[in-house]
Amino acid sequence: MLAVPCFVEAASLAGEADAARGCVAEFAAWAAQGADPQAPAQLARRHALLPAPEDGDALYTVALARHELVGGDFESARTQLLYGKWLRRRRRPGEARGRLRDALVSFERCGARAWAEQARAELRATGEARQAAEPPGGLSGLTPQQLRIARCVAEGATNREVARHLSVSPRTVDHHLRNVFALLGVRSRVELSRLVARSEQLTAHGEP
Repeated sequence: MLAVPCFVEAASLAGEADAARGCVAEFAAWAAQGADPQAPAQLARRHALLPAPEDGDALYTVALARHELVGGDFESARTQLLYGKWLRRRRRPGEARGRLRDALVSFERCGARAWAEQARAELRATGEARQAAEPPGGLSGLTPQQLRIARCVAEGATNREVARHLSVSPRTVDHHLRNVFALLGVRSRVELSRLVARSEQLTAHGEP
């Protein structure tokens, strides 16, 4: 049963969805037993992969919500990656980039280099490569909201504290922070703090 999600994903992406349907039904029965906390999210992800384009957004959203309940960066990142691919293939690159950036940050945190490369390749396909040409580490590429969040985090605030300060939800803060990590090429709050401090220091001295 632990291998079924990988099999269904491979079969679906290879155009062999019919071979995957029987496994999905069996996996659903197993998931209902509660043996694996990730199984409900994986099940929603499996349904999203099967041909039903009009249901994709809802199913991926359900899968991500279930991931959030049980944690697990790697499995959540796999769902984000597939959702990003799905969005890009439906010519929704702006939405795809957010999902793919989230996936990239999580894969890098997990040390999953091969998966991170997949996310980078998908980002390039959405046009992200144009942004990558900007000098690394600069804050100029952040949106005003991202910049506010980055500065709060650099001062030591938790996501919940940032959410209260900016009157947004913790989930919104987490989403923006993942994008900030991806855009700035940092992997931790400590790295972010150093980068923000360096940028503020350069600005104070009148340097670009």
